[in-house]
Amino acid sequence: MKDSRNFWLYAVGRLVSLIGSGVQDVALPLFILDLTGSGAIMGTFMIISMLPRLILYPIAGVVGDRINRKWIMVWTDFGRGFVILSLAFLAIQNLITIPILFIAQFLVSIMNALFGPATSAMLPDIVEKEELTRANSILGAISGISYIVGPALGGIIYALGGIKAAFLINGISFIASGISELFIKYKQKTRALENVKQVIEDLKEGINFVKAHRGILILMTFALVVNFLITPIFSVLTPYVLRVVIKFSSEQYGLIQTSFMAGILIGNILIGAVFAKSKVENMLNRGLLSQMSLIFVFVALIFPQTMKELGYASWAMFFAMVTTFALMGLFNAFINTPLNVEFQKLVPTEFRARVFSVIEVTGQAIIPLGFGLIGFALDYAPAHIVALILTLIGFGVSLLFVFKYSKEVFKEFDENKI
Repeated sequence: MKDSRNFWLYAVGRLVSLIGSGVQDVALPLFILDLTGSGAIMGTFMIISMLPRLILYPIAGVVGDRINRKWIMVWTDFGRGFVILSLAFLAIQNLITIPILFIAQFLVSIMNALFGPATSAMLPDIVEKEELTRANSILGAISGISYIVGPALGGIIYALGGIKAAFLINGISFIASGISELFIKYKQKTRALENVKQVIEDLKEGINFVKAHRGILILMTFALVVNFLITPIFSVLTPYVLRVVIKFSSEQYGLIQTSFMAGILIGNILIGAVFAKSKVENMLNRGLLSQMSLIFVFVALIFPQTMKELGYASWAMFFAMVTTFALMGLFNAFINTPLNVEFQKLVPTEFRARVFSVIEVTGQAIIPLGFGLIGFALDYAPAHIVALILTLIGFGVSLLFVFKYSKEVFKEFDENKI
């Protein structure tokens, strides 16, 4: 690697903040569902979490190419830490309400939008091109470790210390991450942003790069449809079913979420150690179809007949969920990690943040609509029927991509890598 010290400071910062985020990501849905019991409110919260990020991501991409990416990372980590520590203070005073949570999440989401493109665009500048697969697998493994520790702790901490303890840990973790990133040595050639016209021109450059690559357009269209169908299952329906319908304890819920990330960790270890030189197309296609098949297993587990047979929140149901989520996480790594590497190799550094932001926004543009629809649907229709319909459509779209468009996409990637 160009400078292993820089990479490990970058990685350690992510490790610390992701552990804190993992704690909060489990505790906060539990708190909202315990307080309201409403799928609609949970869906609204997820919309607020994502919508500002989607709106700001294109501008964030321009900022990531115009302002030093290291300092964007540092100050957004400090900013998020301040907001979340403020929530901890309010929780200690018993002043937390749903509107306050929504406002705080809106602010955090804005900073998430600035942080994402800068972080993604920075990595290829601090490691050699031939080390990108290994670096991404290490970061994927770090994310896995973080979310093994974080969600497991989140369920326990919420049971013992409530939401205030989760906020306190997450806020401190962001501050610690920002401190770690201060020591990264990173130079970036930037151009001053003088007027709004430059923002528009920069955005056009990013969009034009994407438009010039049909493979990226196909992938973005596929991601748009699948994310609309599948992401709400994990973000809204799963917490609702596990907590409200099956009635798992907070500790059990945290461990089930942990199992997914444990699977991602194992998957990234396998990619780095065994499959680093495997064909990306094969990894992605097999991972995609395997993960979709496992979502069907999850849907089968939440049918009333299955829940009755296994005893709802019994140990049999718990272990069935843990196994299913762990395998889904493993195959998820075989989708995301190699795909990240392909994009990093394809896009030149001078406008990488802009292109990544366009890809991110397009791939997730209608997820908030999915959150809203599934949240309201859960208040009026059985969760297993909602999940089955979405999964059937998602599996059909995945088959279409794998057997009709996959070869065209990766052929173009191979021909255009920098």
